[in-house]
Amino acid sequence: MKRLLTTLLILISLGLCAVCVVQWQSEALLRGHITDLVKRLEAENALRIEAERKVREYEKEIERLTELRAEVEAKLVEVTREYNDLSADSVSRGIVIAIYMRELMQLQHGLEATQLAFGKGTEALKEHNTAVTAQNSTIEKQNEMLKQLAKERDAAIEKLNARTIEFNELVEKYNKLSKSR
Repeated sequence: MKRLLTTLLILISLGLCAVCVVQWQSEALLRGHITDLVKRLEAENALRIEAERKVREYEKEIERLTELRAEVEAKLVEVTREYNDLSADSVSRGIVIAIYMRELMQLQHGLEATQLAFGKGTEALKEHNTAVTAQNSTIEKQNEMLKQLAKERDAAIEKLNARTIEFNELVEKYNKLSKSR
């Protein structure tokens, strides 16, 4: 009987050893899973923090681009207004020139004496030439101003287009990042 109890005790001890080994292996697997999950969580947190940083940068860039766009639109409105003013001024100058030409024609074809008409026509022609010369110089100055403003507007629009392209690329990258989550 003593032998039976010893054998039984050995079997029970071996069974307990087997249970301990199985439990130790399952705990090792669980610890490995926990470690993997912690690493993945840390990586996802780092990606989330980076994505939030980029979102803040994108918001600042959007704000800057919005301000730039507002400035460009304001300049465009100003240039358009000046162009309209210059167009109106040009039309009024054309009317003045037509009036002078009509007066000159009337003086030349009038029934007045040739000498009197010639004297008045020459004087009116000189006055008209002086006025036209002054108007032409003013038109040239305004034309140069318009060209300069158009160049500035074009440069600002090119910058805005470049920033818009950069912003679109950033948005695409951000969308890809958010989809990969």
